[in-house]
Amino acid sequence: MSGKILIVDDEPDSVSFLESVLEENGYDYLSAGDGVEGLELARAEKPILILLDLIMPEKSGIMMFQELKTDPEMRKIPVIVVSGISRITGVDFKEFVIKQPNKDGSEQVGTTGEGRYTKPDAFMEKPIKPDELVAKIREILEG
Repeated sequence: MSGKILIVDDEPDSVSFLESVLEENGYDYLSAGDGVEGLELARAEKPILILLDLIMPEKSGIMMFQELKTDPEMRKIPVIVVSGISRITGVDFKEFVIKQPNKDGSEQVGTTGEGRYTKPDAFMEKPIKPDELVAKIREILEG
């Protein structure tokens, strides 16, 4: 497997869990504790995929995602949001993110940062089931 998967999460237990899942399935990885470090690593390392938490100090995953998808060099890196935001906020963020159509119903919603609205390639709610995460990673990378 060429390339690394970037884990961006401020919870050490979540990072350790994700690292274990990736390692057990033959993926190389690197990790960052917030969106600032995550963007720096993404620019320097050009990961093949990013696992991104949303609620973090310094720079949230939401801000990191927006910057990532507006950068021409990084916007095509696939992103899987891995978050417990629904538990924290009570808002079904997955539905909110995925259902961002234009008011006229047109389809400018995409994952590459080239449309009017950009959504992540996938959203997974914590706690994550390892087999579901690996299946989603394979689906995205093997397309």
